[in-house]
Amino acid sequence: MKNRLLIFIISAVASVGFSKDFYGYGEINSVLQDGDLIFHKSQSPQSKAIFEATGSEWSHVGILVKNKNTWYVVEARNGIETTGLQTFINRGKNKEFKILRSPDYKDSTMRTRLHNTLRTYRGKKYDIYFEFNNSKIYCSELTYKVMKTVTGKEIGTVNKMKELRLDGPYVKELIKRRLTDLGKELNPNEPIITPVSQLYDFSLDLVAEN
Repeated sequence: MKNRLLIFIISAVASVGFSKDFYGYGEINSVLQDGDLIFHKSQSPQSKAIFEATGSEWSHVGILVKNKNTWYVVEARNGIETTGLQTFINRGKNKEFKILRSPDYKDSTMRTRLHNTLRTYRGKKYDIYFEFNNSKIYCSELTYKVMKTVTGKEIGTVNKMKELRLDGPYVKELIKRRLTDLGKELNPNEPIITPVSQLYDFSLDLVAEN
């Protein structure tokens, strides 16, 4: 844990100033690689409920990929989307971001596997029920399943729905609107993977943040 804290401090110092114009700094682009995970503080309508349930504003995550010298983020948002990196950053609260890397991801050998795996998720819709099946998918479920397929290792902790904080007003309203009003019930034993559990996975290395 001390080593991870040291990495956070060093990276924070090294990345000062990158938030104004991400593409304006060749140094930061040069340290990125396909398969890096990027987190931001979402400002979507459901973000307040995610904050209540997880205790963290870090509520969204995607996977970085490079195409023709341009960086993009593959994310589960309104379905599976490919978003320009700067656009992804700009969408987050205060344009804050953190980029982390799995040491098990070896770019030279796994890039093709990563892109092939991402293609299998094309066309999938966003899972507003946060169910852990493959019919639809949410953001951290995408990163979890893709990286597990590519590296063979799990990123983050899979909890049960009942282990989250479900008694907040925003969470209750979300459950009512998406489940109760439609005659559905929340499954307390439904597995769930959260962005913050991936962000604080100490097996990951911090690459950059602002």
